[in-house]
Amino acid sequence: MKQVRRSISFSVTILTLMALIVLPLALALLWLGWRSVNSLEQRGTNQRVAALEMAVERFMTEGLRTVVSVGQTLADGPSFNATENPMIDEERRRQLIAMLGRHPVVQAGFVGYDDGSFIYAGRLGSFSIAQRLEFDAPDGESLIVRIIADGRESWWFYAPDGKHGPAKERLTDFDPRTRPWYIEAMKVHGPILTQPYRFAQTNDKGISAGVPLRDGHGVVGFDFTLSTLSQLLTAYKITSNSVIMIGTGPGSVDIESEPCATDTPGCLPGDAAVRERLRQSIRQALSTDTKFDREVQVADRAYRVITHRMQETLGQRFVIAVAVPLSELNADSRTLVERAAGAAAITVLLAILAAFVASILVSRSLARIAVKTDQIRQLDFSDQTPVESRITEIVRLSDAVERMREGLEIFGRYVSKDLVHQIMRSPSTSGVGGIRREITVMFTDIEGFSMLSETMEPELLTSRLSRYFEALGSAISANRGMIDKYIGDSIMAFWNAPVPDPDHIANACRGALQAAAAGRELSEKWRERGRPGFRTRFGLHTGPAVVGNVGARERINYTLVGQVANQASRLEGMNKVYGTEILASGEVAQPTAELFVWRHIDRVVAVGTTEAHDVHEPLGEIASAPEHAAFLARWDAAREAYVAGRFDEALAAFRSAAALRESDAPCRVFIGRCEALLRDGMPAGWDGTWHMDRK
Repeated sequence: MKQVRRSISFSVTILTLMALIVLPLALALLWLGWRSVNSLEQRGTNQRVAALEMAVERFMTEGLRTVVSVGQTLADGPSFNATENPMIDEERRRQLIAMLGRHPVVQAGFVGYDDGSFIYAGRLGSFSIAQRLEFDAPDGESLIVRIIADGRESWWFYAPDGKHGPAKERLTDFDPRTRPWYIEAMKVHGPILTQPYRFAQTNDKGISAGVPLRDGHGVVGFDFTLSTLSQLLTAYKITSNSVIMIGTGPGSVDIESEPCATDTPGCLPGDAAVRERLRQSIRQALSTDTKFDREVQVADRAYRVITHRMQETLGQRFVIAVAVPLSELNADSRTLVERAAGAAAITVLLAILAAFVASILVSRSLARIAVKTDQIRQLDFSDQTPVESRITEIVRLSDAVERMREGLEIFGRYVSKDLVHQIMRSPSTSGVGGIRREITVMFTDIEGFSMLSETMEPELLTSRLSRYFEALGSAISANRGMIDKYIGDSIMAFWNAPVPDPDHIANACRGALQAAAAGRELSEKWRERGRPGFRTRFGLHTGPAVVGNVGARERINYTLVGQVANQASRLEGMNKVYGTEILASGEVAQPTAELFVWRHIDRVVAVGTTEAHDVHEPLGEIASAPEHAAFLARWDAAREAYVAGRFDEALAAFRSAAALRESDAPCRVFIGRCEALLRDGMPAGWDGTWHMDRK
């Protein structure tokens, strides 16, 4: 039993290999990329958080110190240490206004003296509507300058171009000497920052810086509102949902970044919970004086919380706390990884698609080659179109197949296709040896070929023989006959081998009739062109023979061995005696009596033999019986009288049959025999059998 080999198509194999190679490689590269991006993002996050801490610390230290340095410069200058009436001292007002222009974080600048007088320059941005109405403030951006002396308050509104209107006055009980910035600065005799408190002028909450004058008769101060500080902190936010808080020494949180608007796209809920968690971190940092950097869960979301206590600034030590959503911290890396994954997926798909297209193109070429080789295996050489491809190996394979096809096609002209099929199906049958089988053999010969060969050039003779053999061979092969060999101008063919054929006798008869017709047609064409034609004689006999491989192992020939071949050859030669074209033995005519129209020619003993054989001539397929009926009736009557020894009656009957077919050669032969027998007398022991005296 032939083993079934399992296999998969070339395209599936290529796609599987591509998947096994590309997918793990893409996953490994994605994992390495994610690790690298995540590491870089972590370091970047650390750097950004550190930069945030430094920026806020720099703002809370260096920024305030810068403003305090300005205050010290003013406190040491001659203008603010003058004893003139502040009401008429325009220079001090001008310097305070200039200081506000240079330092936008300062809400107001002022100086208070030990006699209770007070000079103030501030922004109107923090004034409420009620305060604007109270001071009759103009619309738009402007500064207010207030001077208090001897229980009276005067104020002016300065436009951005420096111009101001007339002063307005009112009574007041404000005393700068009672304010925290004045008291603490005079107490320490140096620069200070206050705890957050309510400003007297605007009622805003903030912190103040105070710097004592050089002569010790007053304090220069500055106000920083918490809202302004919160806006500045908001500018330092890493992400839109991060929170920044600054706590003071007592543990309160007075400065924090502004929350994002809830209707803003991307604004995360749970801001209040995050701020409460930061307040706890600030209180913990103030109590333990440690830095915290950890990930916490707030409102079902992961945050990175950092709490750091800054260096002491002007007597105050602030604590900065930052909370950043991890989803926003890792947004860039996640986006990068997603893009990389998308690019990898597209690349993998394109690679697989390219592999699929390439495999389809290659597999089509290979499939075409496979189909073509299978056709060649079936000895079908009709497909002569080479397989086109741009792949060198496939082109070489296609060229090799084409050369094999051409070689086998030529070789097939030497060997029967049936024989090759049998060898391919069962290579073991190619050894030396054979089997006994009933075989039908055909011999053909060209009448007068020796004389034709003497009058014709060899090249022309070879060409005409090739055309002749092609015409007869096609008819023989079409009827399942195998041409055993060409012997000069003769053909030896047989049926029922190598492939068994139950209808081998009928196929042989049909092949002989068609071959004879093809030979006559070819000869007629030649005669029309003024060339001599070939007249072919056929002999058919069936009988047992050994058919198989005969010869040495290195060179064998598939043929038959047996008396059947000799008898077919004798029958072919008897055509010369009777002037017929095809003669067959009784072993051929009897089994096919219902398929063909047969004429019993004679019963003969061939030269060199002692056994008598009946000789028959096929006149055509059984369908043509009506056109031969009248002739065969006279012929059979003549033959019956001839066998019975009534030669005068036989002679008349043969002449009657010849009258129907004047060109019939067997009639003339038997007319001559009857005349000779009538003249010479009947031979002794006459039974109608004719003994041949020549081949």
